Amino acid sequence: MKICDLHCDTALELYRHGYSLADAPCSVSLNKAAGYDRYVQLMAVFTSSRLDDEEGWQQFFAVRENLLKECEKYEVPLCRTGAELGDTLRFTEQKNAFLLTVEDARILAGKIERLEELHSAGVSVITPLWGGMTCIGGSHNTDAGLSDFGKAVVDGCFDLGIAVDLSHASTRSADDIFDIAEKKNGKVLATHSNAWTLCHHTRNLNDDRLRRLAALNGVIGVNLYVRFLAESDDCGMDDVLRHIEYLASVVGEDRVAFGADWDGADVPEELADISCMTKLIPALEARGYSKAFLDGLFYENAVRFLTR
Repeated sequence: MKICDLHCDTALELYRHGYSLADAPCSVSLNKAAGYDRYVQLMAVFTSSRLDDEEGWQQFFAVRENLLKECEKYEVPLCRTGAELGDTLRFTEQKNAFLLTVEDARILAGKIERLEELHSAGVSVITPLWGGMTCIGGSHNTDAGLSDFGKAVVDGCFDLGIAVDLSHASTRSADDIFDIAEKKNGKVLATHSNAWTLCHHTRNLNDDRLRRLAALNGVIGVNLYVRFLAESDDCGMDDVLRHIEYLASVVGEDRVAFGADWDGADVPEELADISCMTKLIPALEARGYSKAFLDGLFYENAVRFLTR
């Protein structure tokens, strides 16, 4: 079985605690993924609200350097672009491959030239927003759209071939991102978001935004964070299945993937780490889903987007 996940915060945990990529006591590690035939992971570098923009900029490069060292130690390619990922998957026997992403582009601190630095550092996906108002614009817990600088950042991402992540964007910011993407034929995805219709959290996407995402051939990664799965404390694997089914009905079966948010969120106990994802297969098969659907959901849909 192959698996590709669009979002985890493990890189920051490795950096903070000095953990090994191989056997970290985290939800994601090479040992926990050892049962898969192939494992592709987007490694996000998140900036805590405790850090200002400049501190976040410095931390990004420290986390990246630490992740590079861990990847080199265990011979895991940290691919710089989707094309490089595609070549790695097609032409090598590598079992694991990672991509680097930025979560919260406020670390650009109003300096558009930093976008090129992130691109040169191998960032292939950027999540422009996380919370509140920043130099980029309004996050999911605001009613604001992108700032002029935020629009320039999104425009620049598309020029550089960096995909833009809708996760954490306000409704207005998401629409601003879509507007720019439609003009520039830019790549847009939602790495770790769910369906607002099933769980009315501001981090989830409503049907209008889901349809705009599908029209741009984007993908959405189902988030395992319990607060985005259901509005009650009694939340588990059945809620994950509900979101998978609903999202597939709106965006299409070939545009749903996983963005589990491991090591950055509380997830259902039965899906506590990456090794547990196989538990979803019997439940999906019992609901009549084909092997082709499962292959797409767990691996092919995300990889197709990333390598396109």
